[in-house]
Amino acid sequence: MSYLLIPLGIFILVIALIDIFKTILYINGGGRLSSFTARKIWWVYFKIARGKGKAPILNFAGGTILMALVAMWIFLIWVGYSLIYLSDPNSVVETSTGENANFIGNIYYVGYTLTSLGNGDLRAGSDFWRIISNIMGMNSMIFISLGISYLLPVLQAVVDKRTLAVYIYQLGRSPKEIINKGFNGEDFSPLYSRLQNLETMLLKHGEHHLAYPILHYFHTHKRSHNIRLNLAILDEALNIQEAYHLDKSANAFTWRVLRGAMDNLAVRLHESYTSLADDPPVFDYFNDLPDELKANFEEDPGIPKDEDFNKRRGKLLGYIKKDGWEWEDVVEEK
Repeated sequence: MSYLLIPLGIFILVIALIDIFKTILYINGGGRLSSFTARKIWWVYFKIARGKGKAPILNFAGGTILMALVAMWIFLIWVGYSLIYLSDPNSVVETSTGENANFIGNIYYVGYTLTSLGNGDLRAGSDFWRIISNIMGMNSMIFISLGISYLLPVLQAVVDKRTLAVYIYQLGRSPKEIINKGFNGEDFSPLYSRLQNLETMLLKHGEHHLAYPILHYFHTHKRSHNIRLNLAILDEALNIQEAYHLDKSANAFTWRVLRGAMDNLAVRLHESYTSLADDPPVFDYFNDLPDELKANFEEDPGIPKDEDFNKRRGKLLGYIKKDGWEWEDVVEEK
């Protein structure tokens, strides 16, 4: 008997089960192994796309990662149990002859027990291994089912994510368009009801990202459906409001509430909300404001000297660059 294979197999099983638990059942982020695998697969796709967010090949990254995670969990469970069975040459025998199964036979037996295929040409070699087979069958039923059931809520979260992107896109295709379209000559009443709905959607999106970190990798090359690009557009519109204090009405609180929802989302996305730029992008929107709003100023007040304000915009630039976009994609109406 190769007893060393038993702790090795148990170790692999524990690693797989912990990763499954943290990724599927633990709502505060994914497992380390899953996160590592997802990052590496995304890196490969990003290199193939030459770092361009408009490359259609990136649309396949999320689906590939999702299927790869499920396949990885199944493979690790299969390998772990195979090593345990290979530790004893008498663990699996051929039903017809009673002879010990060979190396491939042990792996095959574990595979069809995990999948409940049950051909019957191989069987456990003793009562002890029959019990182990039962435990293996129950484990596989639970954890493989969990892995497959993980697909449905993730795909629903992807739909919600793209719905949010389109919702923001309808407000305006650039930060200044959101401001200009939302101002009716007196206040921003055309925006208030839509911004209130947006708050709930942003909070839900943040929780989805915390529960399903794989959402980071579901990319779309269409500007209207790309969540990172549209979140950047929305956040920059909020920056314009914050810098110039354009809305002085009693409903200005709506902007602050929405900013709070964006701050919550930034916390949820802390790893991807990291600056890749040495300096924040240029802040030059004053001349594009409606005349009624510019009349409240004697001159362009310029960018706020608040360090947090500039740091936030630097992170915003880094956020979109990690998805293959440039700042021009945010500020230009396309």
